[in-house]
Amino acid sequence: MTVRPPPVLSVIIPTLNEASYLRTAMDRVRTQAVGTSLEIIVADCGSIDGTPEIAEECDAQLVSGRDVSTRATACNAGAGAAIGTTLFFLHADGDPPARFDQLIARTLNDDRVVGGAFEFKLDGPEYRLRFVEMVNRIRYRCSGRYFGDQGIFIRRRVFHQIGGFGDEPILEDAHLCAKAQRVGHMRLVTTELQTSARRFYNGGILTTLAIDIAMVAMDLLGDVPNAIANAYQRDNIERGRAPSPRLSD
Repeated sequence: MTVRPPPVLSVIIPTLNEASYLRTAMDRVRTQAVGTSLEIIVADCGSIDGTPEIAEECDAQLVSGRDVSTRATACNAGAGAAIGTTLFFLHADGDPPARFDQLIARTLNDDRVVGGAFEFKLDGPEYRLRFVEMVNRIRYRCSGRYFGDQGIFIRRRVFHQIGGFGDEPILEDAHLCAKAQRVGHMRLVTTELQTSARRFYNGGILTTLAIDIAMVAMDLLGDVPNAIANAYQRDNIERGRAPSPRLSD
């Protein structure tokens, strides 16, 4: 009997009504990786649109339950089930770049680096999306706090050492980076990871950007209003209905 070595990279995809994106996301993970032993874990927050069934059809490990209700708890549950030496948290509407596994491995060859994320890129030709990208790239270059739509990766031992994601309803990804930076360096990989611009189309590009800026500013002051967190949660719940994109502002 041949015993397979444990995977080097655990790809963890938190989901809530992501049936329209998940299959493509998992296909892209498998085709864009080159030579690395992978496991794909879908951590679901109670989807009702067939997301869990798609995960199982695509041979992903499904993690769910009553305690998996937010993106933070989903990511923690996925990490708890992972056996890879590195954790890669990918949103279902994210498109990892070619050879992303090698890019992650190369970044972590430096022992001072505990994790990192990719360059932020939105799909769609709208010129205002380029402005959103520019603002975000300035933000995380100055703060070192990356968002989940950039594909955050981290050494598994470091993730557990710092206690994983906190129990925040929003900005859990930025807070994880802040904790990780107390242990080592979170490095930016300048290769782009493209993510869907659906949130900006649905909420209005400039309006959504303004809300994001306000949210980050309030977080730095120690207070993110519940209304903003609740609005994000409502948006996630509505994803299963696949609203038609619209431009506004």
